[in-house]
Amino acid sequence: MERVAQMSYEEIWVALNWRLTLPTPETHPDFPLWTIGYTPEQVYDSFFPKDFRFLCNPNRSAICSRFGLNEDRLWRFEFVVLPGEDGQTMASSDKIREVVFPYITHSGAKYGLDVKEICYPESCIEVLRSRPFTFSARSCNFWSRDRVLLCGDAAHVFPPFGGQGIASGFRDSIGLAWRLAMATRNSFEPTDYQQLFKGWCSERKQQLERSLASTVENGSYVTESNRLKIFLRDWYIWAIQVVPAWKHWLELGTRRDGMVKYEWQTDSGMVFLPNLGGGINFPQVYCVSLDDPESTVRFTDDVIFSAEKKGLFQIVIFLDAVDELSSTQKLLDKLPTISNDLVRTSEAVYILRSTQPNSASGLTKEHKIYRLATGEEFGSDRVLCDSRPKPQLYDPYRISREVKDKRYVVLRPDRFVFAAFDHDEDWQQVTHALEAVGS
Repeated sequence: MERVAQMSYEEIWVALNWRLTLPTPETHPDFPLWTIGYTPEQVYDSFFPKDFRFLCNPNRSAICSRFGLNEDRLWRFEFVVLPGEDGQTMASSDKIREVVFPYITHSGAKYGLDVKEICYPESCIEVLRSRPFTFSARSCNFWSRDRVLLCGDAAHVFPPFGGQGIASGFRDSIGLAWRLAMATRNSFEPTDYQQLFKGWCSERKQQLERSLASTVENGSYVTESNRLKIFLRDWYIWAIQVVPAWKHWLELGTRRDGMVKYEWQTDSGMVFLPNLGGGINFPQVYCVSLDDPESTVRFTDDVIFSAEKKGLFQIVIFLDAVDELSSTQKLLDKLPTISNDLVRTSEAVYILRSTQPNSASGLTKEHKIYRLATGEEFGSDRVLCDSRPKPQLYDPYRISREVKDKRYVVLRPDRFVFAAFDHDEDWQQVTHALEAVGS
C-alpha cells in the first residue's frame, strides 16, 4: 500500500460498535421520557437518529450512524485520537464514557422536563467492538499480477468521510466480474487476460483518484479545528443557501459535474471506443413499459440488464416517437452476428425520450419498449418505492443527456458506455470492435 501523495491523509481514530436494546417502562420505570408519552421506539429514534452524521466538534472530530438491519439496532461511533493520546487507551471503557456518552446525554429542557440531564440507559448498550484504526488514503502499487487480483479494501483504503470505501469495492467488483467472465472463456490466452485486467486497473484507478480527492476534501471541512476557518465555513454554508440557485447548486453535490468518465489511455487495455462517446458511466432512471398496461415503474438497470438476457454487453436505443420502432428493428436485423456472442441485437431495449403516456397499440411484450417515468410516478408506486425515500432533484432526461442525446448506446455490464452514436454506418466500426474484444 502506497500513500496517495496528492491526497495525503493519515490519522488514528477509534471505531466503536454498539448493539442497543430498547428501554421500556417495565425495565426502566424511572426513565423521564415516559412521563411525556414517549414510546421505547421514540426514545431510540431521539437518541440515535436515522441519518449519518458528521459531528463537527472543533475539540474532537467524530462520526456516528446506524448500520445493518433496523431490527438489529446497531450503531457506530468513530472519533479521532488527538496528538499525544494513545489509541488503545482512548478505546477503553472509561475513555468511551468520557468521549461518547455526552452525545447520548440530552438536556431535560429539550423535552420540556424539569430534569438536568437524560442519558440513554447504559444497561441497554452492548459493546461489540472498540479499537483504534489508522485511517489513511492509500492504494496498492499493483492490483493485478498473473492469476491474483486485488479489489476493495485489499487494493485501496479510504478515510471515513464519504462512504467511498465500500462504494469503491462494489465498483471494483462490478468492473471485474464481466472481465472474469470473458477471461475464463476457452478462446482467451494468458496474454489476453493480462491486458484485460490491465484495463480494469487503469479505469478503476482513475475513479479512485476522484473518490479519494472528494473524500479528503470533505474530511477537511468536517474535521476542521481552526476557529477562524470554522467560522468562515459555517457562514459560507449558511450564505450559499440564501440564494435559491446557489442552494440548488449545493444540493446537487457531485451530480452537477455529470457522470464519471474514463479518460482514454493508449495501450491501457481499456474496453470502449473513445471516438464514439465511450467511457462514460450510464445513468439509471425510472421507466414504464409501453407494451404492458399493468406494468409498474421500474429501474432502467433492471430492464437493460435483466436476468434472462444472454449477451454480456447490452444495446439501448432511444426513440423520439413510437413509429420509429419498426425501421430501427429492421436495421438491427441486418447487422452481422457477432461471433463471440458478446451482444445480441434481439435483446435491445428501446427507450422513448418522453415522460408522457403514449399510444402503444399493436405493441407486444417482445418489443421491450419503455418510456421515461417521473419522480412522482416513482413516489406513488407501492412496489418500487416501498421502504425507499421519494426522489429529490430527479431528472429523467439525464439518461439521454449524459450520452449527448445519441440514438444508439452499447453498454458494458458495469454500466459504462462502450459506444454511443447516431449514424447507422457507425455500427460497422462497433461490431468490429466488439469482435476484437471477445476474441
